[in-house]
Amino acid sequence: MQRACQLPGASIQSTKFSRESFALALRHGRGAAAMHVRAHGLDGVDDLVLAACVENQTYDRQCEGSRAAWMYSLFKGTPAYPRFAAAILTTMMSSTDDDDGDQQRELASLMGRDGDLEAATALRACVWGQTFSADRVLGAVPIRNLDGIPAIVEIARRLGKVLQQDPGAWVDTLHSLIDEPFPFDEVFAELKRVAAGDEAVAAYVAKEDAEALARDNQPDWSNEDPAASAKRRGEEFMRDNPLETILAACMNKSGGRGRFLQFGRWASEDDLNRILDRLRVESEPEACEKLLWVFRRRALPCLDERVFALASHGSAGVRNAAAVALSHTSDPRIRKLALERLNDPGFSSEYSEELDLFKNNYQSGDETLILAALERQRVDGDEAHYLGTCAIDVCNSAGSPALAGVAEWVYRTNPCAICRQHAVEKLQEWKRLPPHIATECRYDALEDLRNLVREQP
Repeated sequence: MQRACQLPGASIQSTKFSRESFALALRHGRGAAAMHVRAHGLDGVDDLVLAACVENQTYDRQCEGSRAAWMYSLFKGTPAYPRFAAAILTTMMSSTDDDDGDQQRELASLMGRDGDLEAATALRACVWGQTFSADRVLGAVPIRNLDGIPAIVEIARRLGKVLQQDPGAWVDTLHSLIDEPFPFDEVFAELKRVAAGDEAVAAYVAKEDAEALARDNQPDWSNEDPAASAKRRGEEFMRDNPLETILAACMNKSGGRGRFLQFGRWASEDDLNRILDRLRVESEPEACEKLLWVFRRRALPCLDERVFALASHGSAGVRNAAAVALSHTSDPRIRKLALERLNDPGFSSEYSEELDLFKNNYQSGDETLILAALERQRVDGDEAHYLGTCAIDVCNSAGSPALAGVAEWVYRTNPCAICRQHAVEKLQEWKRLPPHIATECRYDALEDLRNLVREQP
């Protein structure tokens, strides 16, 4: 695996990378890629940028949000624009319901709003040419951004025709179709006005009214005290997931990690002790891992020899889960285990959660060992993300500015913009954010990260 590129200086004029480093920065959405293009144009990297336009390379597409506007800024107004536009529009016309197609449609909308009539025409053909059904409307937001409220009315008309054929069909709600700068009340009022003379729009409005009425009849918890709300949710969860149900799920190898984590959050001390009792006699690896998940965010009732033994299990999943369970407790034995694991030349991203052992057992000087273990890794993608997430957790728990080098490693290496943002937040908090990182962040693909450093000197 290759190491992520590091910005060599603070000046945008001097920021030029090798093709390999540019490709990595582009895939991660780091400002270094945008700075390179601003200073040196697309020469030698145009194919990489075009590929990132037609293929959404965002690491966490759900949490990081759209990267279309950032990609557009890389070729907008350049001599390469006609070639980029042609390739994006051609690909878009055959795209389906996926992240790549979503990005292509957003790019077409951005180009159309900037006066590209061909892009606007292509997007309209793409959206209105699809078969409207109970499935998600492709390009609803891009066409809305291009054509405004009339586009929303037309989508409602098309979906209303679906409802006329099948009143129980699932269709996109109005809330999913609108956002700023289109206030819900204003758009809904327009739909009601049109509905007076349009049966299809009237069918869609009726569906919206029925769903609003159903929501109104549900209990209103909006003003509930947060502590009371948490207590209520915990009681509801435990009613549906008592200890016996959780133990059965372990034996049946059913249920995801979230279910066991939730149980650990709300379980009584007696329930936790009974989970530990089962763990002492359980030998099946998958069942052991699920039982350990109960202690992912809840401390063990006591430090048990069985959990220490599982921290050396042959299964990476069991070994990591045991390390996380131990990490909530401060104890010399846990600290000793943490030092042993990171000093081991075999430490790798496969055992990334062993970094968690330092969360409550960090001492001054450990940052040297942690950073050395991270720097030995040649990782990208998921491996870098796993290590980076755990490394930031240690930074947050220990709270020592001495860990600034660890946070910088996360920023340089992690493909996830959210993790990069967390790293920058810690560096800012510690007043250790290097100027060259602050400069690069101003051009990052993640808007929140750009805003974070906007006032940075």
